[in-house]
Amino acid sequence: MVNICAIITCYNRKEKTKNCIQSLVMNNVEINFSFVIVDDNSTDGTFELLNEMKKDYNIHLIRGNGSLYYSGGMRKGMKYVKANFDTGYEYILLINDDVLFFSESIPQLIEQSIQQHSAIVVGATCDNENQITYGAIKYIKGFRYNLLSINEWNLCADTFNANCVLIPRRAFEDIDVIDKHYLHSLGDFDYGLSLRKAGYKIYSSKFFVGICEPNSEEGTWLDKTLPPGERIKKKECVKGAPIKQWFYFLKKNFGIISAFRGCLTPYIRILIRK
Repeated sequence: MVNICAIITCYNRKEKTKNCIQSLVMNNVEINFSFVIVDDNSTDGTFELLNEMKKDYNIHLIRGNGSLYYSGGMRKGMKYVKANFDTGYEYILLINDDVLFFSESIPQLIEQSIQQHSAIVVGATCDNENQITYGAIKYIKGFRYNLLSINEWNLCADTFNANCVLIPRRAFEDIDVIDKHYLHSLGDFDYGLSLRKAGYKIYSSKFFVGICEPNSEEGTWLDKTLPPGERIKKKECVKGAPIKQWFYFLKKNFGIISAFRGCLTPYIRILIRK
C-alpha cells in the first residue's frame, strides 16, 4: 500500500472540507493517507469537525490565527511535514478542500508519475459539465500562460494550480516550502516554478481527478460591472492581486521589465473596463 501525506488548508467551508476528505479516502482505498490540515481559525465549526474526524482518519490538525490565507496555510502545513515526517510517505499530495475526487484517481496519478520517470503530476479538475477548471500551467509568452488540457498530458508544464498535485517525496524534500512573500494567491504558481527550475518535470494528468467548480469573478476585481475605483480597491486586498506580491512574483520569475509591465497592465484593464 502506498503512503501519501495530503496537505490541506481550510477556512469556513465545513461541508466542502469533509466531503473532500471523504471522497479522497473512500474512492482511493488502495492508498494509505495521512493528512496535515491547517484550519485558519474557522468560525463555522470546521476545526471541531476535523478534530472529531481524527477518530476515523489519520489527521494532524493545526490551527491558524485567521490571517494565514491560502499560501500561508499551505506553507505552515508544508513546514510541519518537513519537521515531523521523517519517514512513512512516498508522495506529498497538495489539494484544495473543494475538490470531490473520482474513483481510483490517485492510484492513476501514481502510475502516471512512475511512467513519466517520477514526475510531478498535476491532477486536472473539471466542472459538472466535464470542462477543465484547474490543472497544469504552460507559459506561452512572457508571463502569459495556458491551462493544459488532459490531452496534453505528455507536454512538460511550467507550474500548476495546486488543487491536486502529486509530488514525489524526493522533490518535496529538495525544494523549500511556498515563499513567505505570498499571503493568498501566487504561492502555488511560484512553488511550481521553483520545482521546475530545480529540474523536476511537471505534467498534467491524462484524466480528470475530480470535480472542482471554478471561482466566480462576480464581486472580485475582475468583475467588469463594478466601478473602476471599487475594482482597484478589491484588487489590492489580500484575496485580490496586491501590487507588492504581484511585482515580487514577476520580478523573481520573469525579470524586472516584466514586473513593471505586468503591474501596470491590470490598472489599464480596469480603467478601460476590460
